[in-house]
Amino acid sequence: MASNDRKPFLTATVLDQDFLDTCHDNLVNDLELIVDIQDPQGGTIHVSDRNKYVGGTYYAARLQFPVITRTVGDFLSPQLEFSSITLELNNADGFFNEFLPAGADFDGWIGNTVVVKLGLRDVASTYKTIFSGRITEEGGFQRSIKSITFIARDDFDKLNQSFPKTILTDAFTSIEASKLNTVVPYIYGDWTVNVEPLLASIPAIPVNGADPDVNGDSSFSTAVQLVISENDNTYFDDTQVYLRRGDNAWLIDSTDIVSISAGKNSFSITQGNTMTAITADAVDEAFEYASGDEFLVKVKGKDLGAYDDNIVEQARDILLTFTDAVSGDFASNWNTFRDKASPTVSAISTFKSRIWIQEPADTLTYVLSLFEQVRLEVFLNRDQKLEILSNHLDDFVANPSFQIKNWDVVKDTFTPKLDERNNFNRSKGQFNGLPNRKGELFQETPVFRATAAIAQTGREISKRVLFPNLYDETVVINQVKEILRIAGGYIENVNVELTWRSMLLDIGDFVKLNVNIQGTVFENVPALIRQIGYDPQGIKIPMKLWSFQMLPFPGHSPGFPGITGGSSVSIDEEV
Repeated sequence: MASNDRKPFLTATVLDQDFLDTCHDNLVNDLELIVDIQDPQGGTIHVSDRNKYVGGTYYAARLQFPVITRTVGDFLSPQLEFSSITLELNNADGFFNEFLPAGADFDGWIGNTVVVKLGLRDVASTYKTIFSGRITEEGGFQRSIKSITFIARDDFDKLNQSFPKTILTDAFTSIEASKLNTVVPYIYGDWTVNVEPLLASIPAIPVNGADPDVNGDSSFSTAVQLVISENDNTYFDDTQVYLRRGDNAWLIDSTDIVSISAGKNSFSITQGNTMTAITADAVDEAFEYASGDEFLVKVKGKDLGAYDDNIVEQARDILLTFTDAVSGDFASNWNTFRDKASPTVSAISTFKSRIWIQEPADTLTYVLSLFEQVRLEVFLNRDQKLEILSNHLDDFVANPSFQIKNWDVVKDTFTPKLDERNNFNRSKGQFNGLPNRKGELFQETPVFRATAAIAQTGREISKRVLFPNLYDETVVINQVKEILRIAGGYIENVNVELTWRSMLLDIGDFVKLNVNIQGTVFENVPALIRQIGYDPQGIKIPMKLWSFQMLPFPGHSPGFPGITGGSSVSIDEEV
């Protein structure tokens, strides 16, 4: 007579969903955790919560595992959220003393790698990385008489460096004191269109204004040298160079624009020739440099091939240029979203984005702000690659294959709660940030209303959404409307702890909720994982889900009254 193998973990050599389902049916598993910590001499410390061999490597029983959590953060928030863990290793017997201060091999722990894996027995190929990071700079290493403690943060850290980095120094021997330590801007996209009438918007910085041959302190008249950007640009319009003094502005004749660099990021203006007045109170006059003069130009930024204006490619280039990221750090769906061409409201390949940045910013925080404008988010997936999470309703999965049922839920942990932070029903967008206006958003859309949501709530809940890098009004209007379709749809956050059967799921995965627990009923409800964790006590998987019980999208049509959001709801312009 055939029988079910009640202990498949004793012989299994593959950790996949079939294995987890079988173990779940039998209410048993033998999943185990291990940790590899880089020591100060470049070797590796192998520890676990039990003595064991994995793939021939011995892991000493010297720690208790903490709960590990990874998150994508909050919707419509460009705030960076790190995942971190605290590991306390038993050192009562002095086993690690050689690596401690005054020890023979002490050389500092800060920045050393920490990798946590989960798998089966001694079969190394089954172990999946659930956390990878580095010991933090602040409070990352502590010791007591019986233990040493490490605090490690995930590899987002290597991606969050400040940019741009180049500043103007006294290496420019004739630079004015007011221009010293000015950060040189970085530029992407097309800055020749959608700028203020009659003027350009990109400032050019004079770098020899203290030269007496420039500022009128001598009888000579030397050309004024100007820097536009740190990066090379693909285009510079020498017929559209403007001088602004207070409220007056002049157009410099193109014949006086000389010494344009090969990278189109610097040039000079010849002095002494007539420039054309373009404001009512100005008159044509000869150009002579004066301290405080502002120069504005039109350029097209860094060369990204066919993707100069693409917001996803711009974001990727920022990370590749200014952080330790390499091309292998990006999941394949970066290309998918870069090239996305339909539907119109989500066709990122047709959106035009541009960047002028001079105030130093954290790279990853800035990238998150770019993605927010086109309803995308980024997170570090279980394979330690940067992956994009889409908040496009057309990308939502109506019929996920993984179902969560009552027996998947740890008792008393299923807690739905309305996502109040993202529940608003009236909005407008402000867009097109212009450098010459100190980043002020130059344009705004009409106000839009999620009419059904306002009627149901009985009040207006307003929120302004910012799009500093987009400048096509049609694109911005579509984004505002799509954001309102989600924000007015009564999305719920579900906090829950699941059994080990859910171990292979990740942030961004869709699941189907079929849960009936007392007064809480979710029947065939798609939900999106926004946070996932690993609790070693019984191998529980804490999660935060976005539940779409009341939010229709393609393929998912909830049969309930009171639907106020989703892909088919009316978003009306306020009159």
